[in-house]
Amino acid sequence: MAFWDTLTGKFSGTSRFFAVGIEFGQQALLISVLTSRQGRLFWAQQHRLDINNWQRSLADWVKQHQAANTPCHVVFSTNRYQIMQVDRPAVEEQELTQALRWSAKELLASSEEMAVDYFDMPAQPTGSNKLNLVTIPQSLIQSVSQGILQSGLILKSLGIEELSQCDVLEPQEYAQITLLQEPGEEISLSIIRQQQLYFTRRLKGYEQLSTYSIEQIQQGIAETLSLEVQRSMDYFESQLRQAPAKQMLICMDTPFAEALSQSLQQMLMIETHLLEIDIDKEPELSFSPGTITSLGAALRQRSEADA
Repeated sequence: MAFWDTLTGKFSGTSRFFAVGIEFGQQALLISVLTSRQGRLFWAQQHRLDINNWQRSLADWVKQHQAANTPCHVVFSTNRYQIMQVDRPAVEEQELTQALRWSAKELLASSEEMAVDYFDMPAQPTGSNKLNLVTIPQSLIQSVSQGILQSGLILKSLGIEELSQCDVLEPQEYAQITLLQEPGEEISLSIIRQQQLYFTRRLKGYEQLSTYSIEQIQQGIAETLSLEVQRSMDYFESQLRQAPAKQMLICMDTPFAEALSQSLQQMLMIETHLLEIDIDKEPELSFSPGTITSLGAALRQRSEADA
């Protein structure tokens, strides 16, 4: 899916960077910068820009870091869009997007003009013909695309967190479960195989996870979370008729992520680790809920470069 076609900047010349990934959140823009060293991707920089007057701040950042003409991929944080599973309209492919606009209007009951896109799942329950409908305010799409263009970056794609997770993982023959959580947000649970998204849902009720003690996590939170994961695993195996997932990777908004990982592994009997990415990086940079989405956005360029 792609809400916007590639836009080239107004600046001339080539960039010294491989890619810029931006997470467009509610309070800030989070920026990851990739370069190439000795034939390998290298995570070189991480920055945060306040959402207020972000267009000017981004233009200043691009100028300061000499990042003009760098390919840029933007991923919206989960609070910026809605995702719904709907029946696929019985229309020709070329008419599908227009039909989904009408579906979105009926479901959202909003007068705001929405940009609409969709993506399919690799597997569906027997007798189902559904797709994932994504809606984002059209005004936001226009604002972001114009701001990126005016900054001097080359806008390559606009995307969403659920699909960005696929760019973070290396292709694997077996299914992997990811539990990702932006600070203060819902948990995004996804099941991915070969960089394809088979299943996704959001788990409510964990928005204050960062405030819980290790005792609260071990004596209650881990158990309720494991039940949600087990339900998703059961659906993946029985309804989608897929082989069991072999690994779970977590990146969540808690200082006790390692303890939570161990508890989930014991309860679910599935190999569980903190999410890390096979990429060289500066020593001060770390994989965390505040960096993983923008880094995934930047890694999108890897797929385009290989295409």
